[in-house]
Amino acid sequence: MKMIIFFGIALVVLLTACGRGEPSVYVPIAQDVEPIANELAIDSPPIMQIPQPPITQTEFYVYVPQAQFSPFVEYWLGQLTLEEKIGQLIMPRLPWQTTSVGQVEAWLEAVPFGGFILFSDNVQSIEQVQQLTTGLQAQARLPLLISTDEEGGRVSRVGRLFGGATPAAFDIGANAYDYGRENARRLLELGINMNLAPVADVWSNPANAVIGNRAFGHEAEAASLNVVATVEGLQSGGVIATLKHFPGHGDTYEDSHYQLAFHNHGVARFWEVESIPFTRGLWAGAKAVMTGHISTPYVSGHTALLPWMEPWIESGNLPATFSDFWLQDVLRGIMGFNGVIITDGLEMRALTDHFTCGQIALGAFLAGADILLIPANPVEAFDALLAGYHAGYFDMERLDESVARILELKEPFQ
Repeated sequence: MKMIIFFGIALVVLLTACGRGEPSVYVPIAQDVEPIANELAIDSPPIMQIPQPPITQTEFYVYVPQAQFSPFVEYWLGQLTLEEKIGQLIMPRLPWQTTSVGQVEAWLEAVPFGGFILFSDNVQSIEQVQQLTTGLQAQARLPLLISTDEEGGRVSRVGRLFGGATPAAFDIGANAYDYGRENARRLLELGINMNLAPVADVWSNPANAVIGNRAFGHEAEAASLNVVATVEGLQSGGVIATLKHFPGHGDTYEDSHYQLAFHNHGVARFWEVESIPFTRGLWAGAKAVMTGHISTPYVSGHTALLPWMEPWIESGNLPATFSDFWLQDVLRGIMGFNGVIITDGLEMRALTDHFTCGQIALGAFLAGADILLIPANPVEAFDALLAGYHAGYFDMERLDESVARILELKEPFQ
């Protein structure tokens, strides 16, 4: 009993110690739960119940689980410690302007991270990036997922090393497969094995600047063609493709880098528009899906997985990153996806303005995420997950589900 009390206290301390949220496990309703920069949500009609999708379930991609894990997955599930398994869930960015492993050796010894994301400030030359990624891999007990955002256009982290970025998604036209394949060649040459692309959002709101021409089109069916081609190009070239930003960022006004974004439609609209590029991308075999920090005030069905979620659900403002409805009922359930769910950057102000990093890390994992991308404080996020396990918020079976999915992604790179 003393041990349970100790871990319960430790979890509360961790949930309140990090990030820029309120110094409490609960989010103050008066300050944080009123609709944020979103007048439409204030006068919204009653929250809609969940209708059936307008197409039959057999038309969706259906994942057929393996009868048993591969020897690689089975071996590492048995070998990894609890701490190493939790470390597999966290993909931080390297500290600002880190260009060599020597700059972060002490940090890497603190937590056995499962992967890293590279940004432009980590990139100087082809040889330098190769040395960096090789050095990172040498520090790890098993293969790392090393990712970046190489969409093309204005979101290009490494394109300048090869004479320039590929065009923006909206301008690619019929060449999406070739560009995907070329991006895969470039990334693998650098030691990067995961691309956080393609964008599967539909640019249905012309005023949406954060997505804009990062999307392949204004219409769902047209955008889907190039989502599929890009997935096939990347993955035929040996790089993991990631569909983003589920359940759809293309119709929002707000930029989730700076504030919570709102999708002001019911779930029926999702099946008619936003779901289509994601569904087609899953058919094409995309191995990962990224969540968006997007609130859906006209949609119900979320569970309060932690006490602080309750007022956010009641207000309609709960971000999809924390929603078991979106990640488990829809993405894993109806759409049948059993690949890796990775969050969008957890340091984005859509979350950190309202929640601590402990709340963010544990809430996203409980909702169904497998990889937590860029926690504001990776070490404290790790500690919150470890304390959450010991306090009984999740068990080894749940942890192994995510770790097994991550290991399946890593197996080709052993």
